[in-house]
Amino acid sequence: MSERTTSDTTDDRRESEPAAERSAGALLTRTILRIGLAVLGLALLLFALGQAFGVDLLGPAVELLTTETGRWIGVALLALVLISVAASGWRRRRPPA
Repeated sequence: MSERTTSDTTDDRRESEPAAERSAGALLTRTILRIGLAVLGLALLLFALGQAFGVDLLGPAVELLTTETGRWIGVALLALVLISVAASGWRRRRPPA
C-alpha cells in the first residue's frame, strides 16, 4: 500500500494531458480568455452596483482608463499578465527525476 500525495496525482494528470494542451499557446489562450471574462465581470459588477445605488461607477472607470496614466496602468497590467504566464510555463517544466 503506497500513499499517493497531491503532487503525485498532479504529475499523473500532467502526463496524461495531450502535449497540445500543455503548450505555451494553449496556456496563453486560456489566460487571455480568463482575463477577458474577468474584465467583463468587473464591468458588469460596476454597472450593477451603479444601478443598485443610483451612482455612475462605470463612467469614472472608463474615464480613468482613457487618460494617459490609465493607459500606462493598462500596459503595466498586461505586462504583469505576460510575466505570470511565462512564470507558470517555467514551473510546469521539470527536469526528469
